[in-house]
Amino acid sequence: MHETGWKKMHVLTNAGDQALMIPMEVGVLFVFMLCRCWRMAVAWAVMVLAGSGVMLLLKLYFEACGPARHRVLYSPSGHTMAATMVYGGLLSLTRLDRVSLAVGVLAIAVLEGWTRVALGYHTVVEVMVGGGIGIVMVAGFVAWTPPRQTKFRPILSVLFVVMIVAISMHGWHPNIERTIQSASRLYFSKWECKKPPLHE
Repeated sequence: MHETGWKKMHVLTNAGDQALMIPMEVGVLFVFMLCRCWRMAVAWAVMVLAGSGVMLLLKLYFEACGPARHRVLYSPSGHTMAATMVYGGLLSLTRLDRVSLAVGVLAIAVLEGWTRVALGYHTVVEVMVGGGIGIVMVAGFVAWTPPRQTKFRPILSVLFVVMIVAISMHGWHPNIERTIQSASRLYFSKWECKKPPLHE
């Protein structure tokens, strides 16, 4: 792939990085609370905590023993899950009908997942797991939020928060994945990993 193509790929894949996702999640929650949209705020917080919690548990479980020789499912894609959940959640604030929203959320999952596989960070199964969790979280958020005709209106405020976060967090990459791997191997490996047979 051409160097420019690689740079564009990294820009797309970094759209799901926790350095961007976490401040954005907090920023959007703050906007909901500021406008006293309490139902939206609770639904958003539950979605983010549930999605992040499920992904954390899966990573702690699957990463305990290190990648297998023939890797299929070792580290479910947190980038794919987060991008699908956050951008899909934001997309649901618009007045798209449910079919268009479903197509849009699926497109986000596929695009982010494709970049993770193309760059060699994850397998197809890992991004499918991440994307699937993200889609389920968005579906729950949509189910909890008000009907379409009373949807959240100050979408420009949310987009402004997204833009500010994107600019301020550009270039910063926290080592959350490495921390999870270390914790997983420290606390879970003794229960999850099969010990090699003893040779007589």
